[in-house]
Amino acid sequence: MSVGSWRATLRIARRDALRAKGRSALIVAMIALPVLGMSAADVSWRSVQLDTDEVISRSMGQADALVRDTASERPGDGSPLPTVAIRQDVEGDEWRPADLDRPPPGQSVTLLPTGGSPDRPASRAASAAIPGVTERLVDRFGYGTVSTEHGRTEVQIREFDYTEPLAEGMVFQRGGRAPQALDEVVVTEELRRSGGYRVGGRLTEKSTGRTFRIVGTVDLPNHLRKFMVIGRPGAVLDAMRALPGASGSFAEQVDELIRVPGGVSWAKVKEANRQGFLVKSAVVLEDPPASDESQYESPRQWVDSRALRLGGIGVGLGLLEMILLAGPAFAVGARRKRRELGLIGVAGGSRRHIGGVVLGGGVVLGAVGALLGTALGMAVAALLRPWFAEKSGRLLGRYDARALELLGIGAVGVAVGVAAALIPAWLAAREDIAASLSGRRGVRRGSRVLPIAGVFGAALGVAIALYGADGANDKVIVAGVVVAELGLVACCPALIGATAKLGRFLPLSPRLALRDAARSRPRSAPAVAAVMAAVAGSVVIAVVWSSQNADERNRYRPNAQENHVLIGFPGRVPGTGLPGETAVSARGAEEIRRAVERILPDAKGGPLGTLGGTCVQEAKCVTFRPEKLPEARCPARSGDDRWRDDPRCRYETRAQNGFFRSVVGDADLLRKLTGADDPRAIEVLSRGGVVLFENGYVGPDGKVEVKAQETFSGPGMVRMPSPEAAESEPPGVWLPAVSVQAPFGLSGMFASPEAARALGAVVEPAGLVYDAGRSPSDAQKQRLEEQVAKVSEQGFVFVERGFQPMSDARMLLLAVFALVITVGASGVATGLALADAQKDLATLGAVGAPPSVRRRLSAFQSGVIAFLGTALGLAAGVLAGVVVRRGQKSAVWDVMPAEAKSRLHAPELVIPWSQLGLALIVLPILAALLAALLTRSRAVVRGRTA
Repeated sequence: MSVGSWRATLRIARRDALRAKGRSALIVAMIALPVLGMSAADVSWRSVQLDTDEVISRSMGQADALVRDTASERPGDGSPLPTVAIRQDVEGDEWRPADLDRPPPGQSVTLLPTGGSPDRPASRAASAAIPGVTERLVDRFGYGTVSTEHGRTEVQIREFDYTEPLAEGMVFQRGGRAPQALDEVVVTEELRRSGGYRVGGRLTEKSTGRTFRIVGTVDLPNHLRKFMVIGRPGAVLDAMRALPGASGSFAEQVDELIRVPGGVSWAKVKEANRQGFLVKSAVVLEDPPASDESQYESPRQWVDSRALRLGGIGVGLGLLEMILLAGPAFAVGARRKRRELGLIGVAGGSRRHIGGVVLGGGVVLGAVGALLGTALGMAVAALLRPWFAEKSGRLLGRYDARALELLGIGAVGVAVGVAAALIPAWLAAREDIAASLSGRRGVRRGSRVLPIAGVFGAALGVAIALYGADGANDKVIVAGVVVAELGLVACCPALIGATAKLGRFLPLSPRLALRDAARSRPRSAPAVAAVMAAVAGSVVIAVVWSSQNADERNRYRPNAQENHVLIGFPGRVPGTGLPGETAVSARGAEEIRRAVERILPDAKGGPLGTLGGTCVQEAKCVTFRPEKLPEARCPARSGDDRWRDDPRCRYETRAQNGFFRSVVGDADLLRKLTGADDPRAIEVLSRGGVVLFENGYVGPDGKVEVKAQETFSGPGMVRMPSPEAAESEPPGVWLPAVSVQAPFGLSGMFASPEAARALGAVVEPAGLVYDAGRSPSDAQKQRLEEQVAKVSEQGFVFVERGFQPMSDARMLLLAVFALVITVGASGVATGLALADAQKDLATLGAVGAPPSVRRRLSAFQSGVIAFLGTALGLAAGVLAGVVVRRGQKSAVWDVMPAEAKSRLHAPELVIPWSQLGLALIVLPILAALLAALLTRSRAVVRGRTA
């Protein structure tokens, strides 16, 4: 065809699109939906992937480097600590000692003071390791407790002048202003919401009693959910360090932002590492060293370097989805204008001209759909930025719309539109002109070869995808999944025909719908394929996301049963006493119990008592310990390594409860505290016995020997009797006992009140344990902490909320856009099929069918297409998800050293069957309801076409 012919063809296609606005809108929507999704995903993905300058700005502002003295991260009491050489990763986020056991031969150990002074933080200056520093800004972190509107809460306290030019980009001012005086602070927006603060209000740091005025709120770009208070340098941390007893427990982190002419090279970073400094360098981040020069690969880097690249898989499946979505659009469009194409033939147009008109429609509508989808995608990406930030807990980077990538996506949309119009154009060119003018369709029988080829293609695709998964090759995985999905597409006509055979058992409307779908397979099969492609993309995301959440859940280590509240009281427990610490009296414990039951009215639980740790004199306590059986004791003595491989000498405990050692309570409290639900334990407690959580203590007669033992203790130390003295102790008390397994067992024992009386122990309050039924709110927890602090400042409140998944912004955006495309494409595909079935509805009206029959027919036609497409999409999506998950496991887990695997949980494959089953029901029902609502109630009288 000449240029003039193409110009005429495009003009005809444009006028035809404007004349049939409804049909054209559906075709444009079908093309625009995947373009919208891919454009929005591209912009959002690029925004999530921070550029190097954004990484530098958020972590070190405008400085050349951020330097941290690793010794300052360790709590000290003012005594010297050794300077330990370290190895760090290139990003400056993780480090480890260069020699975990001892310094290298010939290298001396340097001692450095860790105690701070009011005018200097407890760390060495960065200039000690990096010469040429021209400007520096100190950033100090500590932890404390502050008052809130509801009570009190623990926060990170930071002294940092973030208004300095050197710190620009590290803290974003959300409201108000930065602090300018020592009695002014700002709080993070998350802390403001949780604590009920307002700009202009006040908060008090509890340990020092200092009160501050809140002058603004801020966001930490990478940590939106952090509770943090930021004040001026010297505002409170030095006062907290100077408190009595704080030198042994107060820990802080001190960072320095420095400016160095020429920057800090990798060689200078390694030199600073040898002196115990961790360095994050802008020069190194911009131009990282070669991998062979890197001195430390962190576990996170190791996993990331071997992880399966999901981006390439997503792009490949996205392109396939675009092709399958655009196909039915032009197939239905060509069938809707058969008469117009026949008139072109009557007017003397050749078959090439007829095909060109259809192809021109692909160009025109494809271009419109691509432009509209790209524009909407950019707008949607901009509108969803705050939502993504809230869900992922970090601000996205700058709005990163890359013109070349968006043009590429739009060009792909146009190309897909043209490609999707090729087959309809070829079929239209071969159509008999008389049949086109008369509107006769005839009955097309399905191909016998196509379903066989489809089954073979699907099997071949599965084999290729599994091969790629075993080798962790994303390109091979994509090829296999694409071949498998195309095989399923080839099976669509045969599946529609097989489904139609069920019509004989159904009422009129569904029977007509099934038979019409089988009779019009050129219309139905592409629509089913379109729905399948859309559903498959969402299912892949669902399977991968569910599996990764399961991995995170397996890595999570709870400290108590979910939705349980543990409150602990201070006491003279050997080795943990602090100056000024006093035990909670029975009256104080009762006050706290009443407060808990008032704040959490639905909570069930009660108080716990201490069995060991009762002090009869200052620094002189009596504890009770169970004795191991002679045959279970380790025969080794101090310094004797001959028995180190003896199982009896291995300290293996199943205790996971780090809050209590030995307590007194009943069977109900045993279940709530430890999770033990063993009938033997309940029976032993009813007989006045004790429950243990390790083997080797209970004798054949079902009893354990419990001895009273004097210990001499002080702050941070405890002196136990020597083994020889322990052997000469008088015999203890034999009590009924049982050893059980429990998720949160104690390192000591759980004793009944009768056992405590038999031992002659003085039972004092140890704490409380409650099952709250549901996770307490932040406000309730803050009120609890305030009530406990009224009785004892050393008490603690712990709420086990269970695993709280953090949403990865990249997975989140993929899931959102996949869901939008799925719902939209399902509706548009069924709408196109209904548009092609208008003559059938007119025929029903002509023979006197009531409106309800026409509506039901439309509903069942849409429901059949949506159901078949959803079922195939679920199968294809689960297959792709399983293959991708297998590839992830092959990439990391299968090549991980055996010793590392022993401490980890193997990756799981989790298929959300309940959600998939719900989708199989909900999507067809939604499509059917939408079709029923959009079908006209009155019959439309159409003129004769022949």
